[in-house]
This record gives sequence, structure tokens and C-alpha cells, in this order.
Amino acid sequence: MSYDVRLDWKFEDDITENDVNRWEKGIADAHKLLEQHTVAIAALQIEVQTVKDALFNNFTGNVFFENFVTLNDVILTEGWYDETNKRLVV
Repeated sequence: MSYDVRLDWKFEDDITENDVNRWEKGIADAHKLLEQHTVAIAALQIEVQTVKDALFNNFTGNVFFENFVTLNDVILTEGWYDETNKRLVV
């Protein structure tokens, strides 16, 4: 639900409980959206850097990305998984 803005405030208007609750909900919704955007932007920054690195190194045929937060879609055949640092050690 979008924020219900009120732009017709007058100097003597009373501020009600509903007004304050509406403000607080708007602030909370904005913070949730900001958190989602922050995560999406961070993921996009990693993807852009991956593509840039691949292009600058003339590695254009097999560009891939894996963040190793989990090993759900990776088959580890050599080395070991450092769960604390979320990385593979080979």
C-alpha cells in the first residue's frame, strides 16, 4: 500500500493518533523498501564488476557468478568449504 500523503495542513490543525500512526507506517514502509533496494544494488554491483572483469580479461565466452553463501547448487570435488567466510578453498 502506498503512503497516504496529506498536504493540506493548516497552522491550527490537530494532530491525531491516526496521523502519527500513518507517519510511522510510512517511515517503516520506506525503510523496508530501502533495505530491499540496498540488497538489490549490492547484487547488481557485484554482477557489473564480474562482467567488467570478464570483458577486460577477454573472458567473454563463459561468464558466471556464484556467491557461495550456500553450496546448494555447487558440487565440491576438491578443496573445502569455509563456512565462516562463505568461500571455497582449493
